[in-house]
Amino acid sequence: MALGQAGRGRGDGTSWGIAPLAAALALTALATSIAGSEPGDAKGPAPGPSAKAPAPPAARPAQPRIALAEGSTESRSVVIPDSSRALAPRTAAAANPDDTSSIGQALKLVARCRETYQGVSDYTCTFYKRELIGGRLSKTHVMSMKARSKPHSIYLRFEQPAQGREAIYIEGQNKGKLLAHDVGLGRLIAGTLHLDPGGAQAMEESRHPITEAGIGRLIDTLWNRWSVELKPEDSTVELRDDMMIGDRKCTLIETIHPRPRHHLMFHKVRLFVDQELGLPIRFEGYDWPRAQGQAPQLVEEYTYTNVRLNVGLGDRDFDTANPAYAFGRF
Repeated sequence: MALGQAGRGRGDGTSWGIAPLAAALALTALATSIAGSEPGDAKGPAPGPSAKAPAPPAARPAQPRIALAEGSTESRSVVIPDSSRALAPRTAAAANPDDTSSIGQALKLVARCRETYQGVSDYTCTFYKRELIGGRLSKTHVMSMKARSKPHSIYLRFEQPAQGREAIYIEGQNKGKLLAHDVGLGRLIAGTLHLDPGGAQAMEESRHPITEAGIGRLIDTLWNRWSVELKPEDSTVELRDDMMIGDRKCTLIETIHPRPRHHLMFHKVRLFVDQELGLPIRFEGYDWPRAQGQAPQLVEEYTYTNVRLNVGLGDRDFDTANPAYAFGRF
């Protein structure tokens, strides 16, 4: 699997091998708000002149949450304080032993994800993605996804934008081509397209080909890169187990590399592992700030919601002749 040139990640089309799709044609967008929520304060009526005001209830710490809600509000993905600005370059001798422990915990958690995924034959989900393309961050794309482990198979139906557009890829079949169709007049004129997954048309607004799509490919890439990249001398790793993605309780792994190096792809990565599924359901990758005092630039953001494992998908689910799909010229 091609991983691209290490140390780039500035929206120039290089890739880290993370999971999302290749779109057949240009994509426009629905914005999805990614925001932290805080509980409201309930207030009762004011006490009378002779009444004693009841003692306020003990404050409960708010559980960090990322809400996935369709809308047009500005997206915000940072739900804990961003410590990357305060980090200074460190030497191996100055590395904190706790950092080494955190690195070990992060690698163990990803290793457990790999083990868990060995028991996954297929799954369905809703897939969200945002990517930095040509120096501009795309709006959120939303797709229904079906995925099968063997052979690696992906079916996508676009919900926003271009609702109804579909794509199918099966490893080792269809001469290695991505099968896709547009909507509206484009579908009537072109019918089903047979595209090179890594070609210009399929990759027009994607950082990664459909061959790299899916949770399993995400886990493999994380393991391969973190095994090389996470070193105490130039990495800070933090874990917390009280994060939420929608209504899913997650463990967050946040890795930060203060200084760019030739073998590093991202300044910061935030991975959210669903505690019930034992699998990652959200990935965020950030570039190094371009100037002192600037926030890191979001480069890639992928989220999997409504994940249902081992639902019994078959060949029909990845067949353009499926009557539930809209492939063909008419």
